[in-house]
Amino acid sequence: MKKYLIILAAAVATGFATSCKDFLEPTQIDLIYNEAFWESQADAEVGVTGVYSLYRGLMSSSANWYQRADVTCGFVKNGWSGGSNRNYYTVGNYSDVSSVDRMWGSMDSACDWGPFYKVVAQANLVITKILAMDVEKFSSQEAYDRLLGEAYFLRALTYFNILRVWGDAPLVTEAIESSSQVIDKDHSPLLIGRSTDFEIASQVLDDAEKAVSLLDYGTYGTATWAIRANKGSALELFAHANMWANFLARRDRLPNPLGYVKNAITALEDLRDHGGYSYVDYRNADAVKAMFNGQSPEAVFELYVGTENNESYRADRSGVQAFTCKMTPLDNDPTHDRSAGIDWIPYSQKSKLYPEYDFATGGPDIRPNLFFGAWDSTYNEPFNETQGSSTNDRTKVTWLTKWAQLTEDTERKQESYIAYFAECNIPVFRYTDAMLLLAEAYYKNGEEEKALPIVNDIRHRAGLADYAGNDIISEIMQQRISELFGEGYLYYDFVRNNFWPNAHLMGAVKYRQKGYYWPVSSNVLATNTMIDQTPYWNGKCNW
Repeated sequence: MKKYLIILAAAVATGFATSCKDFLEPTQIDLIYNEAFWESQADAEVGVTGVYSLYRGLMSSSANWYQRADVTCGFVKNGWSGGSNRNYYTVGNYSDVSSVDRMWGSMDSACDWGPFYKVVAQANLVITKILAMDVEKFSSQEAYDRLLGEAYFLRALTYFNILRVWGDAPLVTEAIESSSQVIDKDHSPLLIGRSTDFEIASQVLDDAEKAVSLLDYGTYGTATWAIRANKGSALELFAHANMWANFLARRDRLPNPLGYVKNAITALEDLRDHGGYSYVDYRNADAVKAMFNGQSPEAVFELYVGTENNESYRADRSGVQAFTCKMTPLDNDPTHDRSAGIDWIPYSQKSKLYPEYDFATGGPDIRPNLFFGAWDSTYNEPFNETQGSSTNDRTKVTWLTKWAQLTEDTERKQESYIAYFAECNIPVFRYTDAMLLLAEAYYKNGEEEKALPIVNDIRHRAGLADYAGNDIISEIMQQRISELFGEGYLYYDFVRNNFWPNAHLMGAVKYRQKGYYWPVSSNVLATNTMIDQTPYWNGKCNW
């Protein structure tokens, strides 16, 4: 069967899911919604599926998770002929007005929040319509609650992304059902300015709390485990949002910042005690592989990707695999394995990822060789097969293997020597993240004695002894790095804790001026005069 990228198929099928232009870039539009559509549980299911599809389409671009949250940490470099844009991880030159190397200020398209707000618009519509429906139209109260809870979860998750990337941003929760909502009687666009990051965080907390109250826990092994939101997914999002709110409250000296930490602890203890999650055994390489494939006992929330249901993409062209994975050439020519065109780990960064790994013995930490290929390589410069190069051995390119599960495209063109579909779900929340976040919350709540056992559980699974140091928060952060690199967490962890293994990427002045937030694109600024540039990036962008 021919396989297509159909990530947005459900959204297209509904009609309304893709008919709404971005209302934060107003044009004279006429939005038509058929009231007769929202008459049954099946209609509501289609609406919620549309939100999932739009969000999954957004995250099928690794720029929205892997590049923003992992490449930005400075642990990787791009390859000789490809990989991630180096502006993600190199300090910009802002003194030369003609310089094109301005870090994120050189990346206009990555600074456009429009695609995120398309997901928000769909979620707003679905929430509004389901709230207006009679419960009697559903098979049960539980079915009504589940669909409404999923919609609240997805809106909260999308705004959480917006919050961590841009900070201050427009806050819209009203469904756009008429052109009069975006265009006034004089046919002028109604513009929306930026709410504060704390106001966005408060909205995320409100939506996530509603999702927690409406959703039930899932059951491991069922078809929807981790790929449809459940109470565990909502609790982990609620906990993350509370820890971010704690960071904001401490930064701005707002009342009771510790209250957010306590909320996170309550949520994560509930998830731990009642969610049915468990750690995957790292001594079993097949279990580790299955974990990254998806729907493992550790999976709290993921976005489904797989050729079995014709919902994949060509991994050699897009997605995280296009930037991270070597692939077996279908023409049996080893020079086509993509060694020169992917992100790789320099030797100089490896001690920051796994400080207790001994290159002489290959241990005791087993994770480097579970999560990476060619970890023992000492290359500090990219692979270069040019004659005379000192880095011309393609077997010594250290690359991330977490997402390297692929299926050959059997209907490829004959000249396509690399043609594979992706088979790994897109990660959002994992149990290991939840437990390390709980350890962080315990530490910040003055309960180090509760944090330490979590850290030691993580260490034992990796083949390490108990932690014997006296800086528990640094060890928590180290275990987050060692466990979660390449899964879309780390940069936000570093912002939340002002913890920078590559300190040159975030000086004290930049951090104080909120330079951890991204600039706003030229498109947004040109179409909405209510939006100002992110203050740190004024004068630092190429637009």
